[in-house]
Amino acid sequence: MKEGWTVKELKTMSKIMYGHTAKSSNEIKGPKYLRITDIQNDNVDWNNVPSCPPLEDDYQKYKLGFGDIVFARTGATTGKSFLVKECPESVFASYLIRVQSDQNEIYPDFLYMFFQSSAYWAVIESGISGSAQGGFNAKKLGTIPIPIPPLSEQKQIVAILDETFTAINRAKANIEKNIENARELFQNKLNEIFSQKGDGWEEKKLGQACEISMGQSPKGTSYNSENVGTPLINGPVEFGSQPFSQTIMSKWTTEPTKLCAKGDLILCVRGSTTGRINIAGFNACIGRGVASIRYKNNQEWLNYFIRFNQKNIYNLGTGSTFPNVSKEILSKMIFPEPSTEKQNEFVGIMKSLDLDLENIEKNYIKKIVFLEHLKKSLLQKAFAGELT
Repeated sequence: MKEGWTVKELKTMSKIMYGHTAKSSNEIKGPKYLRITDIQNDNVDWNNVPSCPPLEDDYQKYKLGFGDIVFARTGATTGKSFLVKECPESVFASYLIRVQSDQNEIYPDFLYMFFQSSAYWAVIESGISGSAQGGFNAKKLGTIPIPIPPLSEQKQIVAILDETFTAINRAKANIEKNIENARELFQNKLNEIFSQKGDGWEEKKLGQACEISMGQSPKGTSYNSENVGTPLINGPVEFGSQPFSQTIMSKWTTEPTKLCAKGDLILCVRGSTTGRINIAGFNACIGRGVASIRYKNNQEWLNYFIRFNQKNIYNLGTGSTFPNVSKEILSKMIFPEPSTEKQNEFVGIMKSLDLDLENIEKNYIKKIVFLEHLKKSLLQKAFAGELT
């Protein structure tokens, strides 16, 4: 350890407590009620945080203020933290733990930076795996060892990390904007092609031009994960520009019901993922919630048509709980049929743009991964005393 540094357990230099239990609503007139789900991308949109009833005498106990750090103690985001810089009158919910550090020993910003480090997350993951509830409680949190440099050095480290992370976040935002622009360009071209009605174009109902098969789940007793029988595509379907392969399938069936063929378009027609598509890279069984669509003239023309209509298909869904698109509804969609030559021409244009988009996304994802590795590396150096 670097000279002048010490290691202390969090509980020896902070107050740690669970949040308040209450009902929340946008209609209630009381303090804002911060929950785990309100913390998104290291930020809180206080305008969208609901309120809870006034706490009267307990308000000061649960009141959030500058320098407080709240910690998610359960669920998929266990370990995620948020440093309060400014906030309206607010309290924190019971699935959060608040840490108030003794600023004579450790600055909140320095502690919050430590809560992003690999050393911290290793402790969290170890504690979760050893918990029957899959969470992390205040007692465990209090025993986390924290490396403590002098206060002046803590300030230096925070300043260096703040400046660097601001630059990294700016670079990531630019990368994500470029990806968004490339996707918009692709979508605009789809819109341009499928919004026109050129000479010689015919319009048919999708059910007349294509073969539509709705999935039907086989008996649950026929499922297995040992690659025995027929691979089962059983929604939700993730979109991909390349056909998904048999190797990713997690379910197989020994009693296939409805079948699709290699090259068929697979469309999710049920639930929140309605409209998502992929291409079958193999013969398979299609379960409830997906449909296969086959166009004998030019399958890729159909694929781009459905891709263009993904949002429309979602909106066509019926049902009070979640969308459900029937074969009847799909069959009535108006499907444009230009000449074979025109279909081939447009498909060629879209495939070229598709490839460009795929390459852009791959390159930008590599850059984002690099920036995340850089961030982790800097944090590791910071808490090993190698930045100052």
